[in-house]
Amino acid sequence: MAANNSVAVNLVARQWSPYKDLYHIVDAAITQKTPDSYYDLELALRKYKPDLISLLKNPAKNSQHREKVKKAKEDGIVIEGQPGTRTLPEEFIKESLIISDLFDLNEYSAVELLLAGEQQQPHYPGLPRGLVAVLLYYDGRRSIVNALHLLIQSCKGRTWTLELDEELMSLTTNFTNELVNNGLVDKILFLLLEFLPDKEIEKLAKQRAIGGFKHRHQVMELLKEIRSSLADCLFSLACQSPFNKSNSMALINFMKKNACLNAEGILDDVSITLLTTFMYCAYINVSDSAGQSQSDMLKSLPCIADTSYIADIQQLLLSDDAWVVYGVKSVFQFVWAVMLRNIAQHYDSQSLQEHIEADEMLIDLALEGNVFKFLLETINKKKNFHESEFRIRRFHTLVTDFIVQMPLKIKELRNRGDEAARILFAHAQEGLEPPVNLPRHFEHFMRLISVLYSKDDLNLELAVEYWCPSEQSLSPSRSSYATSYRHRPSNRQVSLFKFIRMAGDLLPPSLYVPYIAMLSGLATGPLCAHHCFNLLKVNGLSGGGSVTSVSWDHFFQSLSRYYSNLRQETGAHHVGGQRQILGRGITPQELDGLVTVLKLIQTVAEWDEEARIGLCENQAWLPIVLLFGIITCSVPPLLKAECLKALSTFAKTPELAANLWQALENSQILPTLDIGSSGRSGIPLDLEIVESRNEEFPMTIGFLEFMSCLVQIPIPNTLGAGLRAPGFDPYLEFLRDQVFLKFHTRAYRDTKEKWEVASRCLQIFHKLLFDHNASIEDFMDQILDIQGGGQTVANKPAGHHLIVQMFKDTHLLKLILYIIHEACEVFDQYKTFPGSVHLESAALYCLKMIDIAIEKQAEFFGLVRSQSLGAMVTPMDQLLMSINPKTGKADHLVDIAKFVSHATAYPEHALIAVKVLFSVVKTSNIQSEIVGLFSVNEVVGKELIIGFVDCLETDEPEEEEGELALQDIENQDIVNIRNATRLVILRLLLFSLGQPAPNLAHFFLGFDVRKPISKSSLQDPGVLGSPRTCLHAILSILEKGTGKGSGLISIHTMPKLAEHCYQMVYQLCSNSETSISIMRYLGMTHNFFYRHLKHVPFVNRIGQNTNEKLLLNQQAWLLKSVAVEIRLTSVNRQRSYTQRLLKLLLEDVPSTVVDRDDNDAEVYGETNQSIMETTSGQQVGPNILGIQVRRRILQILDSIDLTQTYPGNVQLDLLEPSVTEQLIKACEQQMDNGMTLCNIHALHRELIGRLNAQQGPAIVGNRPRILQEIQEILKNVVECNQSKEMAGAKRHALDAWRQVVEILFASCSQDLLPLDIRETILLDLIQELLTKVTDDATVPELTAPVSGILITLMTNLLQCVVVDQSKAIPEQLSTQYVHMLDGSVIHGSGTSFGGSGVISAAVLTEILRKFLTFLVQSSAGQLRVRSNLYGALMNFLQMPKKVNEIPTLKGRNVLDSCMLSEYEKMTTASLVVINEFGDSFMELVCRDACDGHDVGRMLALSLMDCILSTDKQNRWLHFLNSKGYLRHIIESLVQEDQSLQDMLRPTPEPLRALYIYESKMSLLTRIGETTNGAEVLLQQGIMGRLSECQFLELRPERDITRRGDGAGDIVKSDAFIPTVLHRYRQLLFPVLKLCIAIMTSLGGQHKEATNQILRFVFSHSELFTAILRDHPSHISVEAFQELSLTTAVICRTAADVDYYGGSPYDAIGQSQLVIQGHLSRIQRQILALVPRYCIHDHWNKRLKLASENEIKEEDKEKIRLSLLEVNSNIIAYCRSEVSSTGSTGQSCNVLFTPSLSEALTRNYHQVTEIPMASLSATKPPSLGLIVRHLQQVANTFLPSFDSHQQLVHKLSNISELSAEELKEFIKPVLTDRIEKLSTSYRQQVACEQIAQMICMKAKELALKYYILENCLFLIWRHLEFYFIHCQPTDLNNSLLPPLMSRTHQARDLADPFNLDRSGIDDGSEPLTGNQTKSISKADIQQLKEEALNCLTESVLQKFRDIETQYGKTVSRYSFVSVLARRIRRLLTIGIQTDIPIR
Repeated sequence: MAANNSVAVNLVARQWSPYKDLYHIVDAAITQKTPDSYYDLELALRKYKPDLISLLKNPAKNSQHREKVKKAKEDGIVIEGQPGTRTLPEEFIKESLIISDLFDLNEYSAVELLLAGEQQQPHYPGLPRGLVAVLLYYDGRRSIVNALHLLIQSCKGRTWTLELDEELMSLTTNFTNELVNNGLVDKILFLLLEFLPDKEIEKLAKQRAIGGFKHRHQVMELLKEIRSSLADCLFSLACQSPFNKSNSMALINFMKKNACLNAEGILDDVSITLLTTFMYCAYINVSDSAGQSQSDMLKSLPCIADTSYIADIQQLLLSDDAWVVYGVKSVFQFVWAVMLRNIAQHYDSQSLQEHIEADEMLIDLALEGNVFKFLLETINKKKNFHESEFRIRRFHTLVTDFIVQMPLKIKELRNRGDEAARILFAHAQEGLEPPVNLPRHFEHFMRLISVLYSKDDLNLELAVEYWCPSEQSLSPSRSSYATSYRHRPSNRQVSLFKFIRMAGDLLPPSLYVPYIAMLSGLATGPLCAHHCFNLLKVNGLSGGGSVTSVSWDHFFQSLSRYYSNLRQETGAHHVGGQRQILGRGITPQELDGLVTVLKLIQTVAEWDEEARIGLCENQAWLPIVLLFGIITCSVPPLLKAECLKALSTFAKTPELAANLWQALENSQILPTLDIGSSGRSGIPLDLEIVESRNEEFPMTIGFLEFMSCLVQIPIPNTLGAGLRAPGFDPYLEFLRDQVFLKFHTRAYRDTKEKWEVASRCLQIFHKLLFDHNASIEDFMDQILDIQGGGQTVANKPAGHHLIVQMFKDTHLLKLILYIIHEACEVFDQYKTFPGSVHLESAALYCLKMIDIAIEKQAEFFGLVRSQSLGAMVTPMDQLLMSINPKTGKADHLVDIAKFVSHATAYPEHALIAVKVLFSVVKTSNIQSEIVGLFSVNEVVGKELIIGFVDCLETDEPEEEEGELALQDIENQDIVNIRNATRLVILRLLLFSLGQPAPNLAHFFLGFDVRKPISKSSLQDPGVLGSPRTCLHAILSILEKGTGKGSGLISIHTMPKLAEHCYQMVYQLCSNSETSISIMRYLGMTHNFFYRHLKHVPFVNRIGQNTNEKLLLNQQAWLLKSVAVEIRLTSVNRQRSYTQRLLKLLLEDVPSTVVDRDDNDAEVYGETNQSIMETTSGQQVGPNILGIQVRRRILQILDSIDLTQTYPGNVQLDLLEPSVTEQLIKACEQQMDNGMTLCNIHALHRELIGRLNAQQGPAIVGNRPRILQEIQEILKNVVECNQSKEMAGAKRHALDAWRQVVEILFASCSQDLLPLDIRETILLDLIQELLTKVTDDATVPELTAPVSGILITLMTNLLQCVVVDQSKAIPEQLSTQYVHMLDGSVIHGSGTSFGGSGVISAAVLTEILRKFLTFLVQSSAGQLRVRSNLYGALMNFLQMPKKVNEIPTLKGRNVLDSCMLSEYEKMTTASLVVINEFGDSFMELVCRDACDGHDVGRMLALSLMDCILSTDKQNRWLHFLNSKGYLRHIIESLVQEDQSLQDMLRPTPEPLRALYIYESKMSLLTRIGETTNGAEVLLQQGIMGRLSECQFLELRPERDITRRGDGAGDIVKSDAFIPTVLHRYRQLLFPVLKLCIAIMTSLGGQHKEATNQILRFVFSHSELFTAILRDHPSHISVEAFQELSLTTAVICRTAADVDYYGGSPYDAIGQSQLVIQGHLSRIQRQILALVPRYCIHDHWNKRLKLASENEIKEEDKEKIRLSLLEVNSNIIAYCRSEVSSTGSTGQSCNVLFTPSLSEALTRNYHQVTEIPMASLSATKPPSLGLIVRHLQQVANTFLPSFDSHQQLVHKLSNISELSAEELKEFIKPVLTDRIEKLSTSYRQQVACEQIAQMICMKAKELALKYYILENCLFLIWRHLEFYFIHCQPTDLNNSLLPPLMSRTHQARDLADPFNLDRSGIDDGSEPLTGNQTKSISKADIQQLKEEALNCLTESVLQKFRDIETQYGKTVSRYSFVSVLARRIRRLLTIGIQTDIPIR
């Protein structure tokens, strides 16, 4: 930049960061063509124009700045953007001054560079800040030069176009022209003169500003790139528009004085670029004049427009001034001469005629300077010369223009060449040395053409212009091409082809080799090779004339003669038993000619397969025979090498390769038969004797190349059969043992050959190993007969030998690891040497072989183990962990991993190295050991990490979607290889993350592997010394574009990488070890989730075509991570973070918070705004923007298309479809993501293999059609795979969306997501989902997951309704009486449902209709889908709940009629919608309920339960009954009896049978709750089937699992499986509830119901007896519930049975006696429960003493309530028994003895412990038990009433309760994190709890009041009987009337059924027994006294008070005061007289 006089230092280094920004802006606009980049580029160019004008000019030094920097230690220095000043250390100041002096840089800029170096140190581990600052300095200069180069390339011009917008091109063109006008060319030339890499390195070294090998290499590469880019800027300028005169002359003067030669004596890269720049300045091409005339175009050129241009430059070129490199001058002269000739041809100007005529003179001067030789050497020695397209095109144009425009000069050169040839021949004949200065221009010109076109790396095919053959010489395919595209050759093409013919006419010997070499160059390319083949063919005998020396016939005749002569000499010339090397008939000149001809053969055969086949099939030529024959002769190794290379080109055709295998075997150039006594021969002998002595190995290299081509096709199994053991073993042994294993021990004259030998050997081994598939036959010996007798063992596959040696510690494996280590050391030193390319190749093949071995390891070892083959092999991971003999450490894996650090230079090596590392960790569990190896050396560890980071941070966009196979690496460009490397690295990290810690993922992602991973602290690079890790690289990839309006960049430019990156983020967030660290880092440091969620959904915008599958997967992984973030932040009460994400997902109005830029610091200050404040569902304030947007959560759902098309079947005519389908199935394999796809490569291999195995004329004739069908099959399978992957991506995206939705509603409290907003969003989501899935175009596999989402959403919606109703409880209480007076509505209106009023009845109806539509559509699909829908429907049907009024007990409660009508409307509407679907829906549900998966059956049964609860028309009941489904369900109870019995084993099978049984019984109970349903159940014999069930008889005597003794120790009490007793009660309780439901529905007067239930009780009498007799030592809720249900069943049935209608012996049978016996026993058992359960003292004491661990407090309340239920059942039974025989006191059935002693005693503990056996028939319970029970109930009633009223008051004023009070209420429900709950949520939970407690209290009061009334009734009846109607036994009978009817006789209390009478009475009522025998007058008197003491006036008044307080809340008449009055009257009568009153 310009000099900076500011007084502040910028943290952004102005010599680096701004230039980087400039380059990125220019690159985005020009290279990436980013939309809307024009304005950014315009601003950048305006901003950086001064820097581009003063290119690479540093800010000048400033003495004031220098002084301030020196004083910065004490005074500090001002830094922009930071308050105050910052002091700098002394060392920092010294370093900054050194940098200032080193680069002649302003001191402040030097400080900025050093500060930037400190910040960037994590990117350069191991380098100090000073060395980093040096790199940044040169990186900044490189950036600005590259930006300038891009700008120049984008300009409008004559050579190329980048297809940019016209506006953008105009901008860059005008800007570049301004730069040129400001002297850009001179500045660049000056910089090229001053900026020399060696000079810069020397300057840095003096100041010790150069580090180690890597730093030196980095600096040197930067320097070279800067200098090269400067030269490219001039080149691009000249290409697009030629220089003016001044610039052209400046360029010529620069080259004149400063052209540089490199160490090889040729021009360096910059000089060649400037040379080509001048060639473009002197370029005249009229064909480029688009829309212009030639004359106008020429006039616009500077050379024509400026009249002095040509004269001045020509004068400069003709001057005699000395040039540094004279060859450059000759080239300039030659170029200028050609330009002049072009001008003369196309432009007529008399003013230039004088100068134009000097072209011949300039050509002569150029020839004097050996221009062609100079260019020949330059091109031939320049390795990268053919890599520049426009350089090659310009040289091609120059040469062709010279040939076309100057034919006479060409002819002159040919004549001179002939003359020189004659001179050379004459000197050779006389034995003289040829003249030194003999001109050989034509020879050099032909060789120049040869080297110019010898390579065509860019596939330009420029040499095609030289060929103009007739159509007859073309093959049919080529002829059609020529006919279509080359109607008539141009004059230029004719001239060039004429040159080829002319140059080959009458060739003298000295020009023969150059001409053949020229043909070799011009034959490069398919079409060129074909033309060359035809030319040489026509020149021979087939042409009809004489054979010329340039023809195939001449070539092969000569070879045949040489072979004949040499064969005759073979064996005749031996010296000391050794062959002579050079045959007598071959001179060095002939050898040169033969080699050149063989190279021509190689070129033609290489490029044209037709020529290849034509050469081999011509019987006159027989090249294969000749070449093998020459190899067997005594010829130089070089000739043998070329013969072998020629054979290798023939081997590229499979048909020819098979013949070559046989010819190779027959020739025995590599002996494969027993040698005998003759010793070694052939190639092995030449290798050991000739080549090793010469230290040159061309023949060996040629043989390796030949073998490499041969092994590309399968090796024939019969190779060598008959004469030896068939197979490849002799060749493999030679290659392995003689060549490869000894290559590093031989001496080499050229080091390149050493590594070329190794590379080619490894290439062959790699191919053999890659093609090998292990099989069991490989381990078996196959015995074969050989010719001549004897047997031998057949060779095993070559790959088998190699893979066995790879799994052993063999020399082969050691040498492979040695090569890897050597390459690693060379790479680390950044050295280049001859053969380094081959070393790189050898190392690559070594890595590939290790990778292949690991891939095949599992299959190979599986065979070894399964067949017990006994092969001693070791896994590759163990071998790689062995000791490296070079270092003495186990560092083989470290060496392999180091290749990743060199990925920039060697991308293929890095890719295979990562694959090897990945394969090792997948096949073994040694990650911790590998981490130890990587981290033992801190420097190496950091280098490895930064190497992986560099691989990930490459910016190349992804080009191909397919996977990069290992064998395809050589055929891929660098971009694809680097993309593949990134993906493999991420897969490695993803896999490692799931392995035990520490693993490679932890190491490369920056976790501290030296301590627990969960304790790691992640930081940004440089913070606290943190290095830059793969995690930072991943985040930087994903962060691209987050702060810009264009959106995320990486998801489109590198979609696969972005998908893996998002997956990595999710895996880190969900991993328990890394979650805390990564979530803190992402949330606090990067605000990652918010920034990325803003760009969801990921969709293609205009101009983007990213694969939708990849976008969906990216989005899915991000959403999963967001779900984890929401969950953790909500649980940890990080409200602000959660709120921002919720707003982003759920709001439906634009938010200023969301739309603010990501980097806005104020965004964190806005996070307290609730979602309620920005969502239109709750209109808190005016909508400022006045618009409504679609919620992002719905936009995400919109991006998931549930439709999917699949390709149809392929129409096959020749292949069998069934067999093809089986092959496709066999080739399917499961991918890492669980998806099953077909392996295309395996399928193709299988299909082709089967085709090749078929023989016969039919197969051969139809082979093309079969191949076409195979291609169609493969195409179809590819489409199927793509469809499967697309469907999988959609399922993945839908699952991620589900996770986010579930987390939103499950984890976010109401303060984050208010109830009304929650309901609105849920309704929107449900409606959207149902709309999508009910579309006819959707496919079942995509709609199936939606059913699971729907059940979750419906559950949450139901919960909202429940919570809504619970929140309305206080309102309901406060307005209880308003309902009765004005009928106002609290819970919404008649058109909505729920407290918020947002759930419209119409909306719910439509939802239900879509639900049912979806359900019916899935009737033929998966039962799982219907099961989910059944669950969702159940939740839906449960939403309209009947209003449960809170029993306030403050008056008679009146329900709101509107609320009841709303419930009725909703249920009716739902039922109407259900009925719309008719019998088909009912059939579907019933079928699923009776058959199918267990879960589906349970849910279908439950759904029917819900529907039946609202079906008042009994339509469903009628359908169930009429279709037999109800009968089936009832019958299944007996059928599943055995499975239910199995449920009662200590260790049961899965409990599915139990749960299905519960669902069935629930349904049957629901049916039994209606009168019609109960009658239908009885008609279907439900009670009879239950009577048959034996599982009810298996009641455990005790809960053995709970006590922990006996067999119960098997199952622990805290196990998931319930205890046996608990499971039994799960079976029993539904039966008892069903009985109660039937009795309740039909009433006690329904005789049929009573009889059937009673028979059920009698059939399981032992069960009921056991329950009634059971006295558990452990108090539990279940035990009391069991007793409560049992007593309810018994008391409701047995008490209502009327067996007193006549004499018990009237027509009575034995069965009647049995029933009466059961009833009698039941009565005794029930009465025996009175003393046990009707006195609460004992139970209250036990409950009080029980600890919290034994019985929870809420369970104690349930036990007390159950105890009251038992009491009420017992008392109700007693009341029924007392009144069953009559309504008068005289006829009542007396149950209790006349004693009230129990009511008077204080300690009743002894009474309650009376055993059951002591309660005999002669000792019934006394009336005192009832009185005492009455007293206890009365004493506790009013306190319970007061407690109830207090709870009601608290509920009414819930908002006024303190935090401690709320905590007490919610503690039983939420034991953890109560303090973290919001106040509103705590109030809601407390409200629900209090409401439940109020209901329980109300039920308790109701039971107590019921017990109170019944006890008073029993006491009144018994006192009335004993005081009035009972006759004591000791009373004088004379006082009684003389005759007493039987009906008034006293009854025996011990015989309630009067079965002890000896006679039969005729009365209709049972007679009173002889009771007076046991009751005396004293007993009656004592009863009176005790009654007076117990039933005092105060006690009776207490009863009246209870009635006063509670009776008014009862909806029936109360009799407490009446009974109390009657009892009081009885007591008064008893006092007045001792005589009973009738």
